[in-house]
Amino acid sequence: MSTALGREGSRGWSTAACLAVLAVMIGLLSVSARAATVLKIDVAEATRLSEWVVRARVLSLASLDLRSSGGSIYTEVSLSIDAVYRGQKVPKTYVMRLLGGVGNDGIALSVPGMPEFKPGDDVVLFMEKVGVGHVPCGLGQGVWHVAPGVLAQPVVYRSLDGLAIVARGADGKLTEERVAPAQGVKLLAQLVREIKAVIP
Repeated sequence: MSTALGREGSRGWSTAACLAVLAVMIGLLSVSARAATVLKIDVAEATRLSEWVVRARVLSLASLDLRSSGGSIYTEVSLSIDAVYRGQKVPKTYVMRLLGGVGNDGIALSVPGMPEFKPGDDVVLFMEKVGVGHVPCGLGQGVWHVAPGVLAQPVVYRSLDGLAIVARGADGKLTEERVAPAQGVKLLAQLVREIKAVIP
């Protein structure tokens, strides 16, 4: 994990806040100083692990600084849910909270591999439930961007930038897989079929 500390480093931070950020940094260290290590998950596994699988449009982004109450710096991603492929009682709009962002004092927290969004993005999200709510399963592996395709058939792809993906071999050992930053281009209709094939 790379952390950009604006201004004068950690001046103004309490010891507890500094230790909390250090703990997060250590917990996310990986084979690469600029990558988060995650286990490889395919569409079927992501579907099984996710409470919600949805198609959504990104409405807005906002930073949220909770350090004064013992939390961290987050980015809140406001979503309009356009289609639900898996899940019960999925709201029409949802605010997804992701670790990282810019604090009230200009300090920035950056988490390699954390998905990045911009207003207007059209995405298919595989969302597991954690302490801060529903977030992408497997970091960037759980976010498929939707783009126009040929003959009016939309395509999807994943951005795996900032991720070191490892897979467990038959011998039980983990090995790093080489993947392109933009990976897995396929028709949206094909992705939906793969999702529905897993749902009982």
